[in-house]
Amino acid sequence: MTKRTITILWLLGIGVMIVGGLLALFTSLALASHIGAFAATSQYTTYVPDSPFWALVSFIILGGLAVLGGLVVQVVAWIGAVINTNRLVDKTWYNVLLWCGVAGLVLSLFTGLVGTLVGWVLMIIYLVGGPDGMAREPMLLRAMPTEPPKTLAPTG
Repeated sequence: MTKRTITILWLLGIGVMIVGGLLALFTSLALASHIGAFAATSQYTTYVPDSPFWALVSFIILGGLAVLGGLVVQVVAWIGAVINTNRLVDKTWYNVLLWCGVAGLVLSLFTGLVGTLVGWVLMIIYLVGGPDGMAREPMLLRAMPTEPPKTLAPTG
């Protein structure tokens, strides 16, 4: 997977997550307003779900599924970045992406937002400054010149 494909996938994942999160947020607010309006006009304190309630709940579920799908696309982009950097001779980017990404995943299980931010910052750093292991001549695999360099002073 090329770095360009990784970038497109990662940005697509962010876009889908944002759209899904906004859909779930605004639908939740509409659902709260719907239930609140019913409770304010009703003499009874028990709310019976009606058709708009179930429609709003289904949109909340759809937004949650979109966020989950965006998260999966971002994980696929991260795996592609790890595999891409594994092709390089210098394994620094590979090790940083692999172990900081794993740390971000583990942290996101325990802390939520902190681990997610670690993963996002890691991928942004790679997308801005990381090498492409699928390039025709990757940065660290270029052939060295075969002739010795010319010096200014005579050797000898």
